[in-house]
Amino acid sequence: MKIQNPKELVGKEVHDQKGTLVGIIDKMWNSWNQDYPGYFFGIRPSETTRYTWFRGTTKLIPIYSDYIREYGETVHLNKTVEQLGQYWNKTVHVGQSLSWPMDELVEMPVYDREYCRVGTFYAWVEHDGAYKNYGVFLDPYLSETWHVPPNTLMPLPTENITYVKDTIWLNKTLAEMHSYWQQYYHQ
Repeated sequence: MKIQNPKELVGKEVHDQKGTLVGIIDKMWNSWNQDYPGYFFGIRPSETTRYTWFRGTTKLIPIYSDYIREYGETVHLNKTVEQLGQYWNKTVHVGQSLSWPMDELVEMPVYDREYCRVGTFYAWVEHDGAYKNYGVFLDPYLSETWHVPPNTLMPLPTENITYVKDTIWLNKTLAEMHSYWQQYYHQ
């Protein structure tokens, strides 16, 4: 859905397709391009939602604006909380032979292959049940240096992740990632 002023959604209750309370929007981030319209939002889950569908997490549940059906006093999604929970609780393949629970990746630091901090993992984009891209919130220094609008998530193709432990490691350098991201934001 096209959202004119995403900041006005912060603090609003979010309900799923069936009317179940999911939580409250706590944060918003700009999206990297027009293929995924608009913005990403981080929902702080309600207690019932947290313990029923999201493994008791206190992390923000990421959604992108395409999941929003309508908004006014509250935000209504076009997905059910069960569907959101499926994506959250899914184990994903990273690197060549490694699987990792999606919920553990959220809020994890991301470093390039030369041990330079890139940013923080916050979101994903799925299409027909498969992850297409992950979203990385750039380190503020990089955002400023590269003239990327602040509060922007940048795409991280799944094949760029080589290893995960306490940190997500990439198979690219900062310069290579910058070159890749220039297609989204030109200096």
